[in-house]
Amino acid sequence: MSKLRVAVVGTGLIANIKHLPAWTKLQGKGQVELVAICDINAENARKVADKFNVPNVHTDLAQLIAKEKPDIIDICTPPKTHCPLAVLAAEAGCHVMVEKPMAMNLEECDRIINAAKAKNVKIMCGHSDLFYRSFMKGKELLAKGAIGEFRGMRIFLSTPRDYITAKEDHWGNKLPGGVIGETGPHVVYMTLPFIPVIKEVGVFALKMLGEYPWSPYEDYRIELVGEKTACSIACTYTNSEWLCEVQLLGSYGMMTLDLETQAVTVYKRKDLKPTSAAFSQLRQARQLVTETFAVGARYLTGGVDSTHDIMCAEFVKAIQENKPSPVPGEEGRETIRVLNEIVGQLEQKYGKTIDSK
Repeated sequence: MSKLRVAVVGTGLIANIKHLPAWTKLQGKGQVELVAICDINAENARKVADKFNVPNVHTDLAQLIAKEKPDIIDICTPPKTHCPLAVLAAEAGCHVMVEKPMAMNLEECDRIINAAKAKNVKIMCGHSDLFYRSFMKGKELLAKGAIGEFRGMRIFLSTPRDYITAKEDHWGNKLPGGVIGETGPHVVYMTLPFIPVIKEVGVFALKMLGEYPWSPYEDYRIELVGEKTACSIACTYTNSEWLCEVQLLGSYGMMTLDLETQAVTVYKRKDLKPTSAAFSQLRQARQLVTETFAVGARYLTGGVDSTHDIMCAEFVKAIQENKPSPVPGEEGRETIRVLNEIVGQLEQKYGKTIDSK
């Protein structure tokens, strides 16, 4: 089977620390050939190309496609550019991976999806958190009935303020609704595997850090309500910590998925007797110790693939085996639909933060 030719568009942070290392790793395994990088900043593109030993640099995507003939275009640019770049790549017959959020609105999502369908190419939305070991294991355990029937969920996400909030010129602060437009897709798309149809949305926001006047809000509380179950979400950008935890409630137990440590713990407390509580805590501690040693051993032996390693590998596999994309455009579209409802409610409650047109 011939190697798939890959080109990456954009040379910012996400391309440097996530996408390019993932494609380089797959290239080392002989599965792809990383043929080109594209960025309007030619000097920066050349520096990044040299860093990752990519042979060709372009400043125009159409010219790149015509000359390099890639099979996959990986779009790692700001959201406002996703639609035109993805449509251009799809219309040229390239499979497209596009960073989250897929696009700015449903119309743009539909343009990307329709362009891909017309050329029979695949769209892969960069919903990377779906490929955390703990998240995948949690889905598997839930499907096997580890905590009974699914009853609901909760997500807590903490992103350090220095990542986006403290940076006046960061594009994330300029999105409708503020930084939630950049990281909000994560919590929405992590909800969809468990609650695929979101019928109602509720949201509250707080402006907590006066030293960052360009940041509309730094704390968000979101409720996503499905047909029978709901997800409660807390997103904070006020401290210095990276934290992300998903809790799944079942008919006879609860499961906690730590997306930072990759620990998965299941615990059940049918009563509040001291002995029952003590044994429950011991079982939880044993699971944490076991998970910690297992993950630590994999890190020490170099056996841990990043979420983007897995995501890129799964996309390549889907193309080679002509199977559906692991995260098709329709899932990206639904994420944008829900996210836009969140932003719409923010604007109704607190007024527009920017001109979102």
